[in-house]
Amino acid sequence: MSMLITASQCRMARAAVGLTLRELSQAAGVSVNTLSRIEGQGNVTSRTLAKVQDVLVRQGAVFRRDGSVGVGDRPGNSSTTMAALIGPAA
Repeated sequence: MSMLITASQCRMARAAVGLTLRELSQAAGVSVNTLSRIEGQGNVTSRTLAKVQDVLVRQGAVFRRDGSVGVGDRPGNSSTTMAALIGPAA
């Protein structure tokens, strides 16, 4: 992974792949509070952020250099782009 995701990319990707805060936190091995800090631009380590990003990528999220988030690379999914910021959802 060359670049780490931003708070808004994390929120968009989580929504795009259909994971709740709790589901993503469990899959990444981080607490819900830590994930909330990531999505709210809180202070987290790059290692923690990389773990969350890895789960999102495995779920089909594609992070683009322009800041957009796509979903693809999963059977039956065409590549789509989420251009609008999606706020944190439980």
